[in-house]
Parts: sequence; C-alpha cells; structure tokens
Amino acid sequence: MAEALPGRFIVLDGPEGAGKTTQVERLVRWLRDGGRQATAVRDPGSTPVSERIRDILLDRRLPEMDVRTEVFLYMASRAEMVARIIRPALGVGLVVVGDRFISSTAAYQGAAGGIPPPVIWELGRVACGGIEPDLTVILDLPVEAGFARLVRQRDRIESKDRSYHEKVREGFLSMARARPDRFAVVDAQRPPDEVARAVQEAVARVLR
Repeated sequence: MAEALPGRFIVLDGPEGAGKTTQVERLVRWLRDGGRQATAVRDPGSTPVSERIRDILLDRRLPEMDVRTEVFLYMASRAEMVARIIRPALGVGLVVVGDRFISSTAAYQGAAGGIPPPVIWELGRVACGGIEPDLTVILDLPVEAGFARLVRQRDRIESKDRSYHEKVREGFLSMARARPDRFAVVDAQRPPDEVARAVQEAVARVLR
C-alpha cells in the first residue's frame, strides 16, 4: 500500500491585479493533473462566516475603518477558514492553495497601514493555531500595471490611494527578501502561461 502524501499549504499573494485568482485555479488544475488532491480557498472567505466578514471588509459603503479593526476582522475570518477547511484538508493529505493569507495583512495593514508586522504575524499565529504556508508565492508587478488590469469597480481596499499601494508592494517584496526559505517572487507582468510555469516550478520544490 502506497504511503499517504503529506498535506501542503501553498499561498499565492501580491498586489492588486497580479492575477492571483487565475493562477490559483491553474495551480489547482496542475496539481490534480499530477495526481495530487488539491483544493482552493480565498482569504478572506470560503466559509459562511468568513464570507460575511469579507463583505464588511470590502464594502465601498464603509470607507472609514480603523486599521486595527481591519486586522482583527481578517484574523477572525482566517481563524474560521483554518478551523473549517484548511486544517482538516491538510490532515487528510490535500494540497491547499490559498488566494491570499497572513502575508496580505502584513503588507496592507502592516507595511502600508502602520501596524508593526511582527504584531500581525503573532496575531496570525494565534488566530490560525500555528498553521502557516509551506510556501508563499508573491506575484509581483508595478502598481500602475496592476490597476490597469482591473475592469470592475474597485472595492474598499483597492480604492485606497497609490502611495498606499506602493507601500503594499514593497511590503510583499520585503517579506520575501527576509524569508527566502518560505517565499518566492514571480514576475506577474509576463504572459499568464509563463507565470503559471514559474509558479509550478516554485511549488514543485516544496512538494518533493
């Protein structure tokens, strides 16, 4: 009888318009085609409670929100998603692919919002019960290029000014430089097929 494969948690993250959702879908298909059981989650979201929290966080009718409120709402959503989906899936050997995770809060509410990133990482450790990604792939591109790709109305977070989003981008790159063992950076300006291959190559290294 073949030995069961261990579960893995992979996160795709990065600035607005980087193509995370598309690449999450492609990565899940690639994993399944390769014989791995895989599922996707979006952060915030993926459970009834977390989706309600997502609605509050992204609602354009609520433009004013203290950054600490944002942090705790994101962590509450994450705690529910980890308890209901991620931890059980990892326990039975699935590869879980996340569209954003704690790294987003460290970039948006930390690097751009002013909350010390170490505080955010510690809150994330508590909220997620120690669950952390085996790899976070940052899909990177300039802020202007990312917003040029957004054809729908911007949500509350996307509507923040350019200087905020420049800090977000640098926040992502900074954490990747600090933790090369847990992060990989992929140039998201390239064609989607090239981006997908680069993501797959990075992920393959943690699946061995």
